[in-house]
Amino acid sequence: MASEDSQLNSALDLFRRLPPAQLETNLSFVTELAPHLTDDLLQTVDCPLKIRKCAETGKDYLVCDYNRDGDSYRSPHSNKYDPPLEDGILPPEDLRDLEKKANDIFQSYCEQYYEGGISSVYMWEVMDGGFACAVLFKKDGSGLRGVEKGVWDSIHVVEVQPQDSKTALYKLTTTIILSMATQDGQLDLSGSVQKQEDQTCSFDNAYNSHIVNMGNMIQKMENYLRNQLQGVYFDKAREITRTLRNTQSSGERKAQILLQNELANALSNRKR
Repeated sequence: MASEDSQLNSALDLFRRLPPAQLETNLSFVTELAPHLTDDLLQTVDCPLKIRKCAETGKDYLVCDYNRDGDSYRSPHSNKYDPPLEDGILPPEDLRDLEKKANDIFQSYCEQYYEGGISSVYMWEVMDGGFACAVLFKKDGSGLRGVEKGVWDSIHVVEVQPQDSKTALYKLTTTIILSMATQDGQLDLSGSVQKQEDQTCSFDNAYNSHIVNMGNMIQKMENYLRNQLQGVYFDKAREITRTLRNTQSSGERKAQILLQNELANALSNRKR
């Protein structure tokens, strides 16, 4: 029987090849077949982001594993769990202040960079005096420019570890999940890409410099992965479509020439 690590690697390889739009359904199937992998898969596999409405403020926010405690999710707007959770994990006061500032800044980034959409930022403490941060973006382009369904999810997880009083190591892991289908049903593209990057940056005593450093890394990463997706998915799809069209045109031309020859032979035989 295969080892647990081998089974986990096989499952992760499978999810990399399956459409992201069906990821949750497939994840449910796999965890039913291999329940001992459930925790590892939930921590490793990024699912398309879901939207909830804050019960206190009425504002939308994004939910994922990073703001979940049991069956409840913490709103970045009210800092409360829904459904209510008395002993839910909350960030300390200074980190919560930074979280609120980051939510305001990254929502402005989302509106300018994505021309709309929803963003949410969540922070929590890690060992050795550092902290971690999840920056989430979701843009729904359904109904625009002939697109029946078009969803872009960005999941950025940054771990910040101070090296000394003036520098910190930022470890960024980014996952982009893309799903798009045209209104005529002739094209359906979906996929995901992930990349990691480490960078040492300077910071001052004000926590705001952490937001600037993380923002610069996230913007560069998104630009890079956007170009990667453009080349891998859209350019490749265009190349395949062009090849299919050329193949079809070539076949039609051969059939036309064959028909012309048959007609010419038939006419020639009639003249005789």
